[in-house]
Amino acid sequence: MIKFGPSGACEEFNAQGFKKTSDGAIWLKNKGVDLFEYSFGRGVNISSEKAIAYGKVFNENDIELSVHAPYFINLATVEEEKAINNIRYIETSLKALKEFGGKRCVFHPGSPLKLDRREAMNILLKSFENIVQIKNDNGYKDLYLCPETMGKLAQLGDLEEIIEIVNVGDENIIPCIDFGHLNARERGLFKSKDDYKRVIDRLIDGIGEKKTMNMHVHFSKIQYTDKGELRHLTFDDDVYGPDYEPLMEVFADYKMTPYVVCESAGTQTRDSLSMKQYYNNYLNK
Repeated sequence: MIKFGPSGACEEFNAQGFKKTSDGAIWLKNKGVDLFEYSFGRGVNISSEKAIAYGKVFNENDIELSVHAPYFINLATVEEEKAINNIRYIETSLKALKEFGGKRCVFHPGSPLKLDRREAMNILLKSFENIVQIKNDNGYKDLYLCPETMGKLAQLGDLEEIIEIVNVGDENIIPCIDFGHLNARERGLFKSKDDYKRVIDRLIDGIGEKKTMNMHVHFSKIQYTDKGELRHLTFDDDVYGPDYEPLMEVFADYKMTPYVVCESAGTQTRDSLSMKQYYNNYLNK
């Protein structure tokens, strides 16, 4: 089943005086979304007691939780201490995810820094093999790790690199395709329905139909420069894009069941509902 929801608390939620994450469960249910992505961007700072409590209230309101591991993970690092920390960041993210009762953990692959890009990718792939083994050996085999396509040219995580990473792991490694990021790094990749189809077709060819149909998705309009992503925008933007409507049509045409997380700048709940409504209307034509 395809699901839609926001990443983080939106401006409307905050403006109405809500402060607790647990308040978001009923609020989001009343809005009509299906999922919520909890970000550990600056580190995993949540107790087991609180994670279990959040999971209970979100589950009672039929809102599935996914998580985003800390943003500063870099699996291409050559520094041993940082490599050890990367494992810890992902393990603690998976621990909290399991306590939430969720299934999907998104993470940033990393950056080459001063390394040759191919050399950096080889280091990343080897590091990820180790992480997948640790994941499966420590009680998280049933959870999904989702390497994300990135928006800046200097970052690892173009479409082909994500395909490589996904193929390192087992059936529970699926891509997080951020269409706003791909659009930004290519400075306007998505101009038509066919542009989206080409990406989906490449994924089917590269990682198989099952993982593609079930993939994780991030979507927002993003301002970009010659170096790629600059900042996230709202769906009100009519300059940078990309437009979500043709992607929703592709999801319906291909009978896909992704989880679609909106990362708009402050309007992520409203915009996720716009995608859900358009998808349902197109599907029911």
